Amino acid sequence: MALEAPVIGRQLTLLSAWFCPFAQRTWIALNEKGIKYTLHEVAIKNPKTGLWNQLDEKPEWFLKLNPLGKVPTLAYKEGATTHSVYESNICNEFLEDYHPDHPLFSTQPVRKARERTIIDHFNSKFVPLFYRVLVRQDKTQQQEVAKEIQDQLHWLEQHVDSKGPFFMGEEFSMVDIALLPWFIRIFILEHYRGFGLPKDCQKLAAWSARATKRQSVQGTFTGAEGSKASYEDQLLEHYSRYADASANSTSAHDFR
Repeated sequence: MALEAPVIGRQLTLLSAWFCPFAQRTWIALNEKGIKYTLHEVAIKNPKTGLWNQLDEKPEWFLKLNPLGKVPTLAYKEGATTHSVYESNICNEFLEDYHPDHPLFSTQPVRKARERTIIDHFNSKFVPLFYRVLVRQDKTQQQEVAKEIQDQLHWLEQHVDSKGPFFMGEEFSMVDIALLPWFIRIFILEHYRGFGLPKDCQKLAAWSARATKRQSVQGTFTGAEGSKASYEDQLLEHYSRYADASANSTSAHDFR
């Protein structure tokens, strides 16, 4: 089954994969900012192996838009020129400039710097650990990484706004968007590695429960086209290959 190329026009096209938390970031940002876009799903399952696109199966048209062959990728035409932007945080910062209405970063320099600091910390500390605890098969190593994850969750608990309703306070922001896709997937760690959000992270639990109900977030819970399984069950099935170390995705390779 070949992956069809999208028709790129003046309107933004988001190349996404339903299971990817990085792509979900940009999908939520597009929804939240009210930008018109075309969603092009690039995740297709090999009917023979039952696996999603492998690292060596990216078509030439995709690699022309993004040499890394990863999602999210944003693409649009300006005259005869096709532009593309990739990497989730860069895509979301691009959207702030592309559509400055309804900003998702603070307009106050110090507050914006704090928002970016939290996002950077989360990207560099928490995200690699999420994948590492899944792909590691040694029980002792799993326990060590689980402890690191819980330390990072406690760090976030100290930084979430105590009044809310969102991470930085009253306004839903780019911090919420950067963090939520992994909190949506916390149940995967519970299922495969036996631990989740610590009980003393009550502010984080309340924040994630509220923020997940936002319409811009709920609109990304689509799952694979044609599947009758729930979104959560589809995610569990997808991440099972991380948990048994058979995943061949870019993330699985990057964070082993």
